[in-house]
Amino acid sequence: MYRFFIYCFLLQFLFTPTSLKAQHYTDSLPQKSYKELQNLFLENRNVDSVKAKKILKVYIEKAKKNLDTLKIAQAFRLYCLDKSEENKQPYLDSIIAITKNKQNKNYPAFAYHRKAQFFLHQQRNIEKTLNNLNLARKYAKLNNNIRLLYRIKHHIGIIKSEHLNEKEEALAIFKECEKFYKDNDKYIYRYLFTLHVIAETYIGLKKYDSASYYNNLGYNKAVNGSDVEQNKMKAYFILCEGINQYTQKKYTTSIDSINKAIPTMIEYNDISNIIDSNFYLGKSYYDLGNKEKAIPLFKKTDSILATLNSIPQYKHVKTYEYLKNYYKEINDLINQNKYLDKLNTVLDNYLNDQIFISRKVKEDYDIPLLIEEQQVIIKKLNKNNDTYISGLLISGILLLISGGLIYYQYRKRRLYKIRFEQLIIDSKSNTHTPHSNQEIKSTKSLDLKVPEKHVTYILSKLDEFEKNHDFLNVGVSSQSLADDIETNVKYLSRVINHYKNKSFTSYLNELRITYAVKELQENVMLQKFTIKAIASEFGYNSAETFSNAFYKQVKIKPSYFIKELRKVKNDKEAPFI
Repeated sequence: MYRFFIYCFLLQFLFTPTSLKAQHYTDSLPQKSYKELQNLFLENRNVDSVKAKKILKVYIEKAKKNLDTLKIAQAFRLYCLDKSEENKQPYLDSIIAITKNKQNKNYPAFAYHRKAQFFLHQQRNIEKTLNNLNLARKYAKLNNNIRLLYRIKHHIGIIKSEHLNEKEEALAIFKECEKFYKDNDKYIYRYLFTLHVIAETYIGLKKYDSASYYNNLGYNKAVNGSDVEQNKMKAYFILCEGINQYTQKKYTTSIDSINKAIPTMIEYNDISNIIDSNFYLGKSYYDLGNKEKAIPLFKKTDSILATLNSIPQYKHVKTYEYLKNYYKEINDLINQNKYLDKLNTVLDNYLNDQIFISRKVKEDYDIPLLIEEQQVIIKKLNKNNDTYISGLLISGILLLISGGLIYYQYRKRRLYKIRFEQLIIDSKSNTHTPHSNQEIKSTKSLDLKVPEKHVTYILSKLDEFEKNHDFLNVGVSSQSLADDIETNVKYLSRVINHYKNKSFTSYLNELRITYAVKELQENVMLQKFTIKAIASEFGYNSAETFSNAFYKQVKIKPSYFIKELRKVKNDKEAPFI
């Protein structure tokens, strides 16, 4: 027992100085300045996470004690450094909440910008990206944060180039950013990234020499840089030039460049460029006729795309088409159907997304920007009262126009909804055949200048035409139908005009669209097809002709009708809580 007490005493003696030292260190932290605490946190965050958390805790307690809103915001910003992109969002929301009424150069603009990056790169949610970009732009401009304004412009350029296919407008934005970053070593990375997106945009515009010029310019800048990380940027220009070579059908050169670049993309875990690398390698091998190498690369692209929580870029949709066609060639029906389903689903989602993006940009960015520019002019001309008043009138007109556009969109959506609901009610209650033959009277036959026996014969054949769904055959015309039922086209047209009260074209479209409405409600698989494929199912040569005929008869577009049918189905399947 005596030895045990001696042992405990020795342990206490040995560890007490260390404990006191650690306690002294913790006690001294509140005496340090914000700058010292921040530097200590940054020094320890990758070395001793426990110590780093204690330092940051002292920082925020000090800021709260002093009621220093901007220092509290800075503490939340430091918290974000060690969080995943998704886990950063609550801290960014807190920064916005506490700094909206007490702003500085960085806040709340920084938080809105970081949220925009998250929604663009992690979720590809264009609605939330644009909302946050516009707010970031507003506060950055209000507080004269020029550096952040150019970063926001860069992201707007990305949206225009990659999501809206407005590449000429995007190029103008990127060139403006290039000019700002060019002669300032502090912005060397921004400058290199801007050169890279300019090269990519030129590829999209099919200006391959210009793309090569900017790839070479960026590569040489990166190679000549003293920073190791800066030097690694050369891989991005190698990859971009590899894609540029592919577009010019120089497949071997393209393969060589992409193979040199892809290890760096993997090292940085750059998912977007890893997808591009595999996709364009696959396309190069495919176009060289080497499907044994191409198909595994397309499958790898597909597996990475499947991990995204968003719609893939439109250029990558081709992946599913390559795989679908390959499995069709080797008669593998299961995999052919698998990739056909993926292709149809992604195309449908993408087209819906594009309609939304175009509208969202016009509503949330272009119109507010125009109004804001007008307000700046008004302030500059404030000395001249007449000009000032006219400026206000112009601003009011612009506001009325933008409000009118928004109201128009709301009314249109509401009207479509009412028409959809009425169409469903009508289709359920419509028990009679809308095209049943009317009673034949000899007087009518005389008026028609068609022999009565021909009238009877033609109407009976039209009845068969409707019951057998022959109207779904592609290429049906009044001449082809007349030939099929062995009559002349003049008699056929007169009978349809008189007994159906419409022209042959209107008669045919009404049969097809009535049938399409019924089939789309009952056949869930049909709802997954593209509009072009659906059009073909109902006898139309093109998606546009089908959409126009559908709208003319039921006053809504088929894409909207299908989307609403899916909503109804999902509401029915949702579990009761």
